[in-house]
Amino acid sequence: MTPAAADPRASLVICPHAGGSAAAYLKLVRAYPSWLATMVVQYPGRAQRIQEPYARSIGELAANTAAAILTCVDGPIVLLGHSLGSLVALETARILAAEGREPVALYLSGRGDPSAPPKGGQHLLDDTQLIEHICALGGTDRRIFDDAAMRALALEVIRADYRVLSAYRYHRGRLLHCPVTVLNGAEDPAVPVGSANAWAEVTRGAFAQHVFPGGHFFILDHVEAVADLMSSGLLSQLPPDPAGRVTPVNGTAL
Repeated sequence: MTPAAADPRASLVICPHAGGSAAAYLKLVRAYPSWLATMVVQYPGRAQRIQEPYARSIGELAANTAAAILTCVDGPIVLLGHSLGSLVALETARILAAEGREPVALYLSGRGDPSAPPKGGQHLLDDTQLIEHICALGGTDRRIFDDAAMRALALEVIRADYRVLSAYRYHRGRLLHCPVTVLNGAEDPAVPVGSANAWAEVTRGAFAQHVFPGGHFFILDHVEAVADLMSSGLLSQLPPDPAGRVTPVNGTAL
């Protein structure tokens, strides 16, 4: 992935979707301007963390993400989560706020009302049903399921993430103060556009929603538009004096 900016003004941390890895966001990472150091969380059980046990809860993913941020990121923090990653980003933001490091902005993508009971059960589908479910959402090349070994590994990762998702229970908790922006795909079969308005209740700050063309994985199909929207919004929120810029972070996976 692209290296972090040499002298960034803020650090963006991206929390992937269920079954996703940091590599899926390579094009998006490259679309951001050079003043924004961009990293993607690598959940355990995949890529270089393949030997690590899968997380048991959204809370565990959030706690580990927050710990990594607090360890290696100074200065303004921005969080972006897609689908399952939106819940990870929210809970990470709450932990950071409790530590006095609340993000300057929170972006939540491809996820509806966080308080709605999870549909759940996808991890219990048989292989054929789960593959059809994943492919119906888009964003996944069906050919990865043609190879038996790759199919087994991919389905194991997806089931682990869906198991975590099905166990999640939203709590109103501590309200954030940062602006929250929700991003949705107009044709997302899993997230009715109106259902995302409920995200407004997680913050005392400003709330905005932007709808893009496309389905559940619009964020990977419109990387330039997403990056432009976020970077222009962040420029209006960050102080003009860059004296307090963040320490560069080598690499883009947390």
